[in-house]
Amino acid sequence: MSKYFKSFLLTLLVLSFILVSISASFAAKNVAVLLPGAVEFFSVERIGIDKAGKEFDLNITYADAEWDAGKQLSQVENFILKKVDAIMLCAADNIALLPAVKLCNDAKIPLITFTNSLGTDPFGKYEGVVSFIGRSEIGAGIIQAEMAEQLLGDKPANIVLIEGQPGTAPQRLRSEGFFQVADKHPNWTIVEKRPIEGWTKEGALAFMEAFLQSGKKVDLVSCQWWSGAIAAAMALKNAGITGVYVTGLEYAKELVPYIQDGEVTASTYFSVVDEGYKAVEATAKYLKGEEVPAFVEIKHIIVTKDNVDDFEPEM
Repeated sequence: MSKYFKSFLLTLLVLSFILVSISASFAAKNVAVLLPGAVEFFSVERIGIDKAGKEFDLNITYADAEWDAGKQLSQVENFILKKVDAIMLCAADNIALLPAVKLCNDAKIPLITFTNSLGTDPFGKYEGVVSFIGRSEIGAGIIQAEMAEQLLGDKPANIVLIEGQPGTAPQRLRSEGFFQVADKHPNWTIVEKRPIEGWTKEGALAFMEAFLQSGKKVDLVSCQWWSGAIAAAMALKNAGITGVYVTGLEYAKELVPYIQDGEVTASTYFSVVDEGYKAVEATAKYLKGEEVPAFVEIKHIIVTKDNVDDFEPEM
């Protein structure tokens, strides 16, 4: 074999290696998106996730934990075995899913959290997690309490708190935020505080109907999500009870007429689609070697009868 032929083969091998390397660098990355359960919120959020996935050339694979933290942790392990390029986690339980951080870190797979954070930091920050994209859940609870302040002031009042899926970061942290403000109002009495499995309207309605049958007086029903507020308004209307404020968090088409009619006093708006999009955007940037902030905040805006027409529902 001549030295020229050997040189040609060597050049060919080098070029082949370069081409393979370039091809690999431009290949679409595989990203696992782990959702805690099936509710409309996540169906809408997937619109933003899918849109960003296409724009940033990512292969998105979904998994639904059905509100089972153990199942979700197993899903993390399965995706690590599949050697995905990144895991985006919306935690079914902000404490029970903490082992996912070490699992991902040990496998050198970046972990991005969104909507439901890990740990108890008010901004969703946790060592070993690249970034949290979502709302400050403690901030959401503070907004709940600020709506109560606007309606009740310091006067004596009985309050019912309807909370979401027990164990999730939104349920725990929104409650913590609410009490940061409520504790400054000694005349407020929390007469009932009830988490609802699966954040369902049906569960909130059943609870509220049972509560009203107890005959306890209530001045405000403060709910951690929008359909819980609708359920509370329905129960009050069916029982013929008037003069009770009802507030929620988040926004949906079904909620609009309740706010317009004053049956739900106030809720909040933020873009669910944008939250999903920004979560994927942060993941894509990190995979490209760009720096991303530890917390990408999506902010709430209070919606009442006065400004309800200014916001287009996504759900």
